[in-house]
Amino acid sequence: MQRILSISNWWNKLLPFAFILAGASITVIALAADLLDFGGPQGIGPRQVSLAMSGLALFLAGVSLISPTRQHYISESLLIVLAAMAVAFAADLIVINGLPDFGAKHLVLASITFSILSIGTIPALTVGRTTAGPWLNLFTLDKPQISKFLSIVVQLSLLVVVIRLFHLENQAFYQNLMLLTFYGFVIHYFLPSHYRLPFFLLISLAAIAGILGFVNSLWLIGIGLGLIGICHLPFSYNVRIGILLAVGTGLVALRAGWIKDSSLDVIWPVLASMFMFRLMIYIYDLKHGKAAPTLTSTLSYFFLLPNVVFPFFPVVDYSTFRRTYYNEDQYGIYQKGLDWIFRGALHLILYRYVNYYVMIAPVDVTNTADLVRYLISNFALYLRISGQFHVIVGLLHLFGFNLPETHHLYFLASSFTDLWRRINIYWTGFMMKVFFYPTYFRIKQWGAMTSLVVATSFVFFMTWFLHAYQWFWLRGTFLLTAPDILFWFILACLVVVNTLYESRRGRERSLGQRSSSVRNIAVLALRSAGTFTVMAVLWSLWSSASIPDWISLLSVVKVTWESIATLLISFVAITVVFGLTLWLEARTEKNTGRNAKQPAFFRTAAMTGGSLLALFLIGNPVVYGHFGGQLQQVVGDLTSNRLSNREAALLQRGYYEDLVGVNQFNSQLWEIYSKRPSDWPTLTETPAARYINDNFILELVPSTTINFHGATMSINRWGMRDRDYEQVPAPGTYRIAMTGPSFVMGYGVADGEDFESLLEDRLNREIVGSPYPKYEILNFAVPGYSAIQDLMVLDQKTRPFQPNAFFFMAHQREEEAAVLYLADRISVGADLPYPDLMELARQAGAIPGTTKAEAERLLKPYGPEILSRTYRRMVEVSRARGILPVWIFMPTLENPLRADEIAHLKRVAE
Repeated sequence: MQRILSISNWWNKLLPFAFILAGASITVIALAADLLDFGGPQGIGPRQVSLAMSGLALFLAGVSLISPTRQHYISESLLIVLAAMAVAFAADLIVINGLPDFGAKHLVLASITFSILSIGTIPALTVGRTTAGPWLNLFTLDKPQISKFLSIVVQLSLLVVVIRLFHLENQAFYQNLMLLTFYGFVIHYFLPSHYRLPFFLLISLAAIAGILGFVNSLWLIGIGLGLIGICHLPFSYNVRIGILLAVGTGLVALRAGWIKDSSLDVIWPVLASMFMFRLMIYIYDLKHGKAAPTLTSTLSYFFLLPNVVFPFFPVVDYSTFRRTYYNEDQYGIYQKGLDWIFRGALHLILYRYVNYYVMIAPVDVTNTADLVRYLISNFALYLRISGQFHVIVGLLHLFGFNLPETHHLYFLASSFTDLWRRINIYWTGFMMKVFFYPTYFRIKQWGAMTSLVVATSFVFFMTWFLHAYQWFWLRGTFLLTAPDILFWFILACLVVVNTLYESRRGRERSLGQRSSSVRNIAVLALRSAGTFTVMAVLWSLWSSASIPDWISLLSVVKVTWESIATLLISFVAITVVFGLTLWLEARTEKNTGRNAKQPAFFRTAAMTGGSLLALFLIGNPVVYGHFGGQLQQVVGDLTSNRLSNREAALLQRGYYEDLVGVNQFNSQLWEIYSKRPSDWPTLTETPAARYINDNFILELVPSTTINFHGATMSINRWGMRDRDYEQVPAPGTYRIAMTGPSFVMGYGVADGEDFESLLEDRLNREIVGSPYPKYEILNFAVPGYSAIQDLMVLDQKTRPFQPNAFFFMAHQREEEAAVLYLADRISVGADLPYPDLMELARQAGAIPGTTKAEAERLLKPYGPEILSRTYRRMVEVSRARGILPVWIFMPTLENPLRADEIAHLKRVAE
């Protein structure tokens, strides 16, 4: 026995040096691989980096094991930093001569996880198992904990796959942040408790740097640290507030563009969402809070992990953020986070369905039924906000932040004060904490009722102001519109009246457990339906461009029996749906009440995991490809992040839609979220295209070859993106002239790989028994061309090439593109060579000198006729020259695909 103990002690002393030797050897070999030309001509690559990081992890583990107690924290801290870098590396946020492959990613993660475990287990084994603590759980086969951990990992894996499968939100989220969360969670789980918060902070900073880029992240983090530092200056509270206001004024000047600095354009939405409200809460808690903030908790609070890809972010309270950190069983917190992420994903998918298939534009509302549809679907678009907030808070749960829910069945609110408590709960808490209670207690001597009314009114005034303030920081302009002001004024009046009523009569605790009697549910359903109806009407006001537009929208309701019946039937239907939902909710509350047995962890995990698996199967193209018909199209649409019909036509606005849609107000940040390389110019920014002073507006530059979006693009001597052809075709050649916009030209596709070239090759290779020994397709397409410009191409540019056929490639936006082009030509006073189109424009009131926007508005109702006349002229020119005119519809993925629009275009073409 003594000899066995001696061997054990000898082994435990030798093992750290084995770690150091192995780690140092692996690191040196990996770095020397470049000198041995293992990395190829590009230098050191992802595999060498992964080997070097793996070796460094083993080296740091060994150093930590032999270091004195006070010094081993340095090597352990370096290992935590390395772990954060490895997670970013695995999430494709660190790119070194290409992205790391699957093996490289997991090699370094496995090495770091092994090193972290070794630091805890080896010393524990040396002194005895009693001091090992939780480190030996993995080795003692603590089956419940291992099972829970594996259950969490499986569910999180399914979530990563499902969110990527449905392309939820932006690419930086579903492709990078979710991977960062998955790998980060695994490492985070095995860390000792005192390293978990610093690790969360490090991966949050890594996400900022990896997604926004090094320079942008330096600006964001640097400005953020400066603002946080001001809060801790050794001055009085009022002086610090004054300094913050002075610095804020300078930032306002930069944001408004009074001081020109384009280098900050990308970071404004993210920086603002991190600091515009959290800074108020933080400075407030510094004055009134009891617990002193720590560096890691403060920085983690401001640089929250999901914030980098969600500029519209819930207002997280600092004291709640600290108080709820691992305040319950960790597995329960993790499972709750997974449940909320899944719920958020469902909200986002349902939002897509409403946006793509239910929502209509205000201009399409022509009767009472249309109005009901518009009001309900417009209010339902808020699902995107609740979905994002569920995902955000759920992700934070995976790192121990047991934050409360952000929304609770808000469509079922039974009064306006109840809605205020259910919808965006974090905002309500923020306003109550910072504005309501200080105001109420300061004027309490005025009397309870007066103080209540004044404090509530002040809260809603500040809510309006802070929403406009939020608009400014995210979008760069201050929101000051009549619909916005009227919306908040009416809502404030409703809440004040509701508050006074409840203060006198007492309010029913709608968020708690309720009686499930038929009478109570029926009354509650009626109240909820009434609240929902009023809010839907108010929401349409908030979404309107002006008050006259809103009144015009509502004016479709006429005092007729048909309209009254439609409204009554709609209200009854809403009441019935709400009643059934409330009944189911009451039964659920009864089963999960305070005295009821709570559902077991594994039962909840099985329900969530099973639902995720079902969603994965439904959203998998291999599965839904067998559905066929409309169902297949719907599921396919739900897995794509595209514009809806109303968005494509730019006919709808709304406060939340305009703040969430980063692509609408910050194209640079959207390009980062979409993972578009920063060095990808538009074609007009290259030598291959140029603007010209005639009705073509743009042309390709002949005899030009460039590298465009990573592919070689050549323009031949005739100014076509095509092979070089003789102007006169050889005898026996069947020649086709093809026109269309960028996707026909082959935007971003290499020479010879565009569909026109492939079709030409296939015709010449496979057509047997044809009277023509050779086929040629001449690609006259130019990016951005409308049907009118393509008509001019046919009329003026194809004649010398003597084509036998003319292929016109149509797409969804034919009418809109033709209207925009004609409006542009009218606005600059150009004279098109088509008198019938010019006469049509004159009839519409669009005369030379009319602004482009006004001309577009006047011409829009004439879109079908403009396109019809353009097509008719194409046919006339073709037949006069003995050319076969062919119309081909080619859908574009960035625009919605509607069968009725395609049928309409086909009829026009026929």
